[in-house]
Amino acid sequence: MPIEVGESESAGTRALGERCRRGALAALAKDDWHEVYRWTKSWVTSGGGAWLPDTWVLYAVSALLKGEPRTAVHALDLGLATWITGSQDRAVLRWCRGVIIWTRLNDPKTALTDLDPADALPAWLAADQSDAIDRCAEDAARSRKRVPSVSPSPTLATAHEVRGTVAPSVINRRDGDEPSIWVAVAPYFAT
Repeated sequence: MPIEVGESESAGTRALGERCRRGALAALAKDDWHEVYRWTKSWVTSGGGAWLPDTWVLYAVSALLKGEPRTAVHALDLGLATWITGSQDRAVLRWCRGVIIWTRLNDPKTALTDLDPADALPAWLAADQSDAIDRCAEDAARSRKRVPSVSPSPTLATAHEVRGTVAPSVINRRDGDEPSIWVAVAPYFAT
Protein backbone atom coordinates (compact mmCIF):
# COMPACT_ATOMS: atom_id res chain seq x y z
CA MET A 1 0.00 0.00 0.00
CA PRO A 2 1.55 3.34 -1.05
CA ILE A 3 2.49 5.75 1.73
CA GLU A 4 0.43 8.94 1.98
CA VAL A 5 2.41 12.12 1.37
CA GLY A 6 1.66 15.82 1.43
CA GLU A 7 0.51 17.57 -1.75
CA SER A 8 3.75 19.54 -2.31
CA GLU A 9 5.93 16.49 -1.67
CA SER A 10 3.70 14.48 -4.01
CA ALA A 11 3.98 17.14 -6.74
CA GLY A 12 7.78 17.17 -6.39
CA THR A 13 7.97 13.39 -6.59
CA ARG A 14 5.65 13.39 -9.62
CA ALA A 15 7.78 16.05 -11.39
CA LEU A 16 10.99 14.14 -10.68
CA GLY A 17 9.39 10.92 -11.89
CA GLU A 18 8.35 12.58 -15.15
CA ARG A 19 11.86 14.00 -15.62
CA CYS A 20 13.34 10.53 -15.05
CA ARG A 21 10.84 8.95 -17.48
CA ARG A 22 11.75 11.47 -20.19
CA GLY A 23 15.47 10.97 -19.52
CA ALA A 24 15.18 7.19 -19.75
CA LEU A 25 13.24 7.42 -23.01
CA ALA A 26 15.75 9.88 -24.50
CA ALA A 27 18.58 7.50 -23.55
CA LEU A 28 16.64 4.60 -25.07
CA ALA A 29 16.34 6.51 -28.33
CA LYS A 30 20.17 6.67 -28.33
CA ASP A 31 20.53 2.97 -27.39
CA ASP A 32 22.47 4.05 -24.29
CA TRP A 33 21.87 1.18 -21.86
CA HIS A 34 23.71 2.85 -18.98
CA GLU A 35 21.73 6.08 -19.13
CA VAL A 36 18.44 4.13 -19.43
CA TYR A 37 19.50 2.24 -16.30
CA ARG A 38 20.59 5.40 -14.44
CA TRP A 39 17.41 7.37 -15.20
CA THR A 40 15.23 4.36 -14.37
CA LYS A 41 17.01 3.83 -11.06
CA SER A 42 16.32 7.45 -10.12
CA TRP A 43 12.69 7.03 -11.14
CA VAL A 44 12.36 3.93 -8.94
CA THR A 45 14.09 5.32 -5.87
CA SER A 46 13.02 8.97 -5.89
CA GLY A 47 10.33 9.51 -8.53
CA GLY A 48 7.63 7.07 -7.43
CA GLY A 49 8.40 4.58 -10.20
CA ALA A 50 8.85 1.45 -8.07
CA TRP A 51 5.08 0.97 -8.16
CA LEU A 52 4.84 1.10 -11.96
CA PRO A 53 5.47 -1.70 -14.46
CA ASP A 54 7.09 0.95 -16.69
CA THR A 55 10.29 1.06 -14.67
CA TRP A 56 10.78 -2.69 -14.43
CA VAL A 57 10.29 -3.01 -18.18
CA LEU A 58 12.82 -0.19 -18.75
CA TYR A 59 15.32 -1.93 -16.47
CA ALA A 60 14.87 -5.07 -18.57
CA VAL A 61 15.36 -3.13 -21.80
CA SER A 62 18.56 -1.53 -20.47
CA ALA A 63 19.90 -5.03 -19.79
CA LEU A 64 18.87 -6.17 -23.28
CA LEU A 65 20.70 -3.17 -24.76
CA LYS A 66 23.75 -4.25 -22.78
CA GLY A 67 23.40 -7.78 -24.16
CA GLU A 68 22.45 -9.39 -20.85
CA PRO A 69 19.09 -11.17 -21.22
CA ARG A 70 19.41 -13.01 -17.88
CA THR A 71 19.83 -9.66 -16.16
CA ALA A 72 16.72 -8.46 -18.02
CA VAL A 73 14.75 -11.39 -16.60
CA HIS A 74 16.14 -10.60 -13.14
CA ALA A 75 15.00 -6.97 -13.47
CA LEU A 76 11.44 -8.09 -14.19
CA ASP A 77 11.66 -10.55 -11.29
CA LEU A 78 12.49 -7.67 -8.92
CA GLY A 79 9.25 -5.95 -9.87
CA LEU A 80 7.28 -9.18 -9.59
CA ALA A 81 8.76 -10.14 -6.21
CA THR A 82 8.28 -6.89 -4.33
CA TRP A 83 6.55 -4.01 -6.07
CA ILE A 84 3.90 -4.86 -8.64
CA THR A 85 0.67 -6.08 -7.05
CA GLY A 86 -2.00 -5.79 -9.76
CA SER A 87 -2.80 -9.04 -11.55
CA GLN A 88 -2.82 -7.49 -15.04
CA ASP A 89 0.38 -5.51 -14.43
CA ARG A 90 2.00 -8.73 -13.18
CA ALA A 91 0.77 -10.52 -16.31
CA VAL A 92 2.45 -7.83 -18.46
CA LEU A 93 5.77 -8.30 -16.65
CA ARG A 94 5.47 -12.08 -16.95
CA TRP A 95 4.68 -11.73 -20.67
CA CYS A 96 7.81 -9.59 -21.17
CA ARG A 97 9.78 -12.13 -19.15
CA GLY A 98 8.48 -14.99 -21.29
CA VAL A 99 9.32 -13.22 -24.53
CA ILE A 100 12.90 -12.62 -23.34
CA ILE A 101 13.29 -16.25 -22.29
CA TRP A 102 11.88 -17.47 -25.60
CA THR A 103 13.57 -15.08 -28.03
CA ARG A 104 16.80 -14.09 -26.25
CA LEU A 105 17.63 -17.16 -24.16
CA ASN A 106 16.26 -19.58 -26.78
CA ASP A 107 14.30 -21.50 -24.15
CA PRO A 108 10.71 -21.79 -25.40
CA LYS A 109 9.81 -24.56 -22.93
CA THR A 110 10.57 -22.36 -19.94
CA ALA A 111 9.02 -19.33 -21.65
CA LEU A 112 5.63 -21.04 -22.00
CA THR A 113 5.16 -20.87 -18.23
CA ASP A 114 5.22 -17.06 -18.38
CA LEU A 115 3.29 -16.78 -21.64
CA ASP A 116 0.48 -18.97 -20.27
CA PRO A 117 -2.93 -17.69 -21.38
CA ALA A 118 -4.30 -18.25 -17.87
CA ASP A 119 -2.78 -14.87 -16.99
CA ALA A 120 -5.25 -12.18 -17.92
CA LEU A 121 -3.26 -9.83 -20.10
CA PRO A 122 -4.82 -6.41 -20.63
CA ALA A 123 -6.59 -5.94 -23.96
CA TRP A 124 -3.87 -3.62 -25.32
CA LEU A 125 -1.36 -6.50 -25.15
CA ALA A 126 -3.57 -9.57 -25.57
CA ALA A 127 -4.35 -9.18 -29.29
CA ASP A 128 -1.59 -11.46 -30.57
CA GLN A 129 -1.25 -13.58 -27.45
CA SER A 130 -2.64 -16.87 -28.74
CA ASP A 131 -0.62 -16.73 -31.98
CA ALA A 132 2.60 -16.07 -30.05
CA ILE A 133 1.85 -18.87 -27.59
CA ASP A 134 1.18 -21.28 -30.47
CA ARG A 135 4.50 -20.34 -32.11
CA CYS A 136 6.35 -20.67 -28.80
CA ALA A 137 4.74 -24.09 -28.21
CA GLU A 138 5.90 -25.19 -31.70
CA ASP A 139 9.42 -24.01 -30.86
CA ALA A 140 9.22 -25.82 -27.50
CA ALA A 141 8.27 -29.09 -29.24
CA ARG A 142 11.41 -28.80 -31.42
CA SER A 143 13.70 -27.56 -28.64
CA ARG A 144 16.41 -29.87 -27.37
CA LYS A 145 17.06 -27.71 -24.31
CA ARG A 146 16.47 -29.77 -21.16
CA VAL A 147 17.58 -27.48 -18.33
CA PRO A 148 15.62 -24.24 -17.78
CA SER A 149 17.61 -21.08 -18.49
CA VAL A 150 16.14 -19.28 -15.49
CA SER A 151 14.11 -20.05 -12.38
CA PRO A 152 10.31 -19.71 -12.45
CA SER A 153 8.94 -16.21 -12.01
CA PRO A 154 8.66 -15.19 -8.36
CA THR A 155 5.51 -14.70 -6.37
CA LEU A 156 4.83 -11.40 -4.63
CA ALA A 157 6.66 -11.25 -1.30
CA THR A 158 5.55 -7.71 -0.37
CA ALA A 159 8.31 -6.93 2.09
CA HIS A 160 6.97 -3.92 4.00
CA GLU A 161 10.43 -2.84 5.22
CA VAL A 162 11.69 -2.66 1.63
CA ARG A 163 8.68 -0.71 0.41
CA GLY A 164 9.58 2.23 2.66
CA THR A 165 12.95 2.67 0.95
CA VAL A 166 11.60 4.32 -2.20
CA ALA A 167 9.41 7.29 -3.03
CA PRO A 168 5.70 6.61 -2.68
CA SER A 169 3.36 6.09 -5.60
CA VAL A 170 2.13 9.42 -6.95
CA ILE A 171 0.56 8.32 -10.25
CA ASN A 172 -3.10 7.41 -10.45
CA ARG A 173 -3.40 4.46 -12.79
CA ARG A 174 -5.49 1.34 -12.98
CA ASP A 175 -4.11 -2.16 -12.98
CA GLY A 176 -3.50 -3.11 -16.59
CA ASP A 177 -3.25 0.41 -18.03
CA GLU A 178 -0.73 0.53 -20.87
CA PRO A 179 2.64 1.70 -19.52
CA SER A 180 3.52 5.21 -20.66
CA ILE A 181 6.76 3.86 -22.13
CA TRP A 182 5.26 0.93 -24.04
CA VAL A 183 5.44 2.38 -27.57
CA ALA A 184 9.19 2.94 -27.11
CA VAL A 185 9.92 -0.50 -25.64
CA ALA A 186 7.47 -2.68 -27.58
CA PRO A 187 10.05 -3.61 -30.28
CA TYR A 188 12.14 -5.34 -27.59
CA PHE A 189 9.21 -7.65 -26.84
CA ALA A 190 8.10 -8.43 -30.38
CA THR A 191 7.51 -12.09 -31.06
